[in-house]
Amino acid sequence: MATANSTTQAKNGSQAKNNAQSKAHDAVDKAAETAHKGVDGAAAAAENGQERVEAMAQQISAQAHQIADTAREQSEKVSNAVGTYAKENPLKTVGFAFLAGAVAASLLCKRK
Repeated sequence: MATANSTTQAKNGSQAKNNAQSKAHDAVDKAAETAHKGVDGAAAAAENGQERVEAMAQQISAQAHQIADTAREQSEKVSNAVGTYAKENPLKTVGFAFLAGAVAASLLCKRK
């Protein structure tokens, strides 16, 4: 009878060990599944964020090109206007240039 009890206890111990291992495996599987879902969610969020950043960068680039084009057009208009004025009023242009040079020289000499 002592042998039968020993055998029953050994079987019960083995079953308990198997149950514990099974529960441990299930817990690890659940943790891995949760981790995979988290990683997938983070990857999707990162991809979405990257797409939004790229779209914003393209929009900013387009705006910068538009501003540069506008500035170039304005610069050409001013340059043409100055050139036209200089051709139409050469004496005034020389006078303004002389006056600007005199003011610049006066400011530079006072600094020393």
